[in-house]
Amino acid sequence: MISTSSNVFGGRGLSLLSALIMLSVLSSCDDYRSEEACADSIPRGDKGRFVVNKEGFAKDSESGLTWYRCSAGQRFSNFRCKGEILSLNWQEAMDYATEFSEKSGVVWRLPTDTEMQSVTEEACVAPAINHNVFPDIAVENHWTSSQGLHQDIFRCAVNTYSGRLSCRQARNVPQPFMLVRED
Repeated sequence: MISTSSNVFGGRGLSLLSALIMLSVLSSCDDYRSEEACADSIPRGDKGRFVVNKEGFAKDSESGLTWYRCSAGQRFSNFRCKGEILSLNWQEAMDYATEFSEKSGVVWRLPTDTEMQSVTEEACVAPAINHNVFPDIAVENHWTSSQGLHQDIFRCAVNTYSGRLSCRQARNVPQPFMLVRED
């Protein structure tokens, strides 16, 4: 049995327990904590690969997808997103996209996890999305249409703070979401 209070590091004063705690702390430090906010790193007016219009649409020149620039529930007006962001559970979000499509005559849907991650910026955080294209995106998990490989109680979401994907989101938890369409 190893004593946690014994000095196992050659007189340096660290016990095994102290060393394990230090390793745990160091290994839990992620690189994203040192990244700068996207609002500070993306120059004003720089829309990257997106072509935007005054109606609130952003066309991705790489994927060909058209994104609504605001979260579901908001409207785009005077270059800003206004109104309340909808937070729905996963099934309600999927149903919202279907109903919205029926009423608008244009097929809108939730993005896949790959599509949602494609609009995130790897070099910055808080949110990790170009604020010139998506001006008022909430910094929280956003539903995707992807179901993942886990149990049926989970679905996938992308965290807009860091751009990271998790497919272990309880599907009954209300979260915001974005809408996308193919042209």
